[in-house]
Amino acid sequence: MARVLLLAGVAAALVVAACQAKQQQPSASAIEGQWIYDNNCAECHENPQPDLHKQPPNLHGLFFRKALPSGALATNAQVRMTIVEGKGTMPAFAQRLRDQDVNDLIEYLHRLR
Repeated sequence: MARVLLLAGVAAALVVAACQAKQQQPSASAIEGQWIYDNNCAECHENPQPDLHKQPPNLHGLFFRKALPSGALATNAQVRMTIVEGKGTMPAFAQRLRDQDVNDLIEYLHRLR
């Protein structure tokens, strides 16, 4: 009986580990979103901009906070609106990114820690 319980416990642990490993693998959308971030966002959001009076916020952990740097709720809709329309010194990306690009970028931002 103890052996059966031990085997069941080991099997359960393996299932949990496999599920966690699968969750950690980025989706194709998140991979594309990372490329979009690296080529459109990182230059300002990752590096200090000496010519700006106010630095763009670091976006790491954006969706792990309750609010965005603007104070708005950290929701997909709010982040989409900021990307598409711009905010403050951040330019609008409506003419530069397709809807799918914005979706992919948001997917990546959910994973960015």
